[in-house]
Amino acid sequence: MTQRAGRPLVVIALASLALAGCGGSTSGMAGPTRTGTTATAAGATGETLDSCAHEDATTKIVHFSGAGADLHGVVIGDGVTGVVLAHQLHSNLCSWLPFAKRLAAAGMRVLAFDFPGTSDLDRYVLAAVAELRRQGAHSIALAGASMGGTAVLVAASRDSKISRVASLSGPRNFEGLDAGRAVPRLHVPLLFVAGNEDSPYVDDARAMYRAASTHKRLLVVPGSDHGTDLLDDDQVGDQLLAFLAGR
Repeated sequence: MTQRAGRPLVVIALASLALAGCGGSTSGMAGPTRTGTTATAAGATGETLDSCAHEDATTKIVHFSGAGADLHGVVIGDGVTGVVLAHQLHSNLCSWLPFAKRLAAAGMRVLAFDFPGTSDLDRYVLAAVAELRRQGAHSIALAGASMGGTAVLVAASRDSKISRVASLSGPRNFEGLDAGRAVPRLHVPLLFVAGNEDSPYVDDARAMYRAASTHKRLLVVPGSDHGTDLLDDDQVGDQLLAFLAGR
């Protein structure tokens, strides 16, 4: 069920002090069907990636290495503020692309990339961060959907220069990554978003919010939308954009 624009958010919680509590463990297994990850030449229009990203004057397809794998992604925009976007299971960078263009239009430099598998997700995120720094971004924020949300929270605990982190429907645990343990160690602004009918992910969002130490927000919206599907609600997109922009 998709939550459309104009309906109110169920919960918008803000805090600057730690709250006690943490919950159990889950794995993030939801997401749209993957469309493929094949890069092909597209003649004069440049390279085409994942059937959704095309090189042009504002979009650059990049290839880089991380955790022993060859990775690829799309960089959009040219700002010094950077954002890395990590996708959910059974998906790819295409799920983030419309929102990536919104971020770029707001003055940010954005890298959306494809995970090559479900192991070492945090290391792939860190490789994407390094690539975005090479592309010219300075202050870098992270946002992830479902398993990508778990990955960005854990990755941020390993890079002290990350400026802020957003998790959309991220489980506390996925494929050996323990975001529930990482969250209390983070001292940057955190945003947790989930649908109030998307169990157990909404429970994980609430538990990680309680465990976070400072500068945290919790957005729980009506419905069962998961991961980047939450962005179908314009209010969620607006809140996420403002958060990643540091507003």
